[in-house]
Amino acid sequence: MSAPSPRLAVSGLRKGYRATLAVADVGFEVAAGELCGVIGPNGAGKSTTARILTGQLLPDAGEVRVDGHRIDQEPLTARRLTGYVPQELSLYPFLTGRETLRFVGTVRGLDASELEHAVDALLERLGLVAAQHRLAREYSEGMARKLAIGCALLGDPPLLVLDESLNGLDPRAAAELKTVLRERVAAGTTVLLVSHELDVLERLCTSVVLIDRGKVVATLDRTGLDALGRAGSSLEAFFLEHTAA
Repeated sequence: MSAPSPRLAVSGLRKGYRATLAVADVGFEVAAGELCGVIGPNGAGKSTTARILTGQLLPDAGEVRVDGHRIDQEPLTARRLTGYVPQELSLYPFLTGRETLRFVGTVRGLDASELEHAVDALLERLGLVAAQHRLAREYSEGMARKLAIGCALLGDPPLLVLDESLNGLDPRAAAELKTVLRERVAAGTTVLLVSHELDVLERLCTSVVLIDRGKVVATLDRTGLDALGRAGSSLEAFFLEHTAA
């Protein structure tokens, strides 16, 4: 029996900005039901890669497939399969929290009854019920990030790409998000989590991809992550060993 196709397949990504090559050669695969951490120094190309994977940015070369759909050839299909929270949030400032979720759910094609149920559940789960009728521009950084995460979760997309989504969350909200991610992964969702929170990723992830200077320089699966601990090492030590000073 052949192995199942990866949920996310990335090969040969390149992206330059004038004289700067932000992504030089990035390639990796993530299976269904995996939580993959993406780590690397500042400026390594992590966020540029995330934007390419979610169709926000076109690469100069390379290929991205989501459930077999090439994002350059079937952009609408691939993007509907993906929930994305960027590092720099961009919410609709003159919509309330509830209106924002309704709008995103409508774009994702949820029917009216399904949408209202999903919105109610997300507002409750993310602790935004009391703020649901406030304009998004009035939200604190943590509240805005929770709302953005809610938008990404709407419709249960099979792929979630979260760029520094733990930023701005208080400990309780961060713990709740980690619980939500574990539940989604257990249900078969693939999660790509870009983060500098190495201790969190070491505990949470089934695999880790390390990017430095626009290239994948090392990867670890869950067995490799567990081996670090048994050897008295850590993901932080692994990071420092495999990246330039």
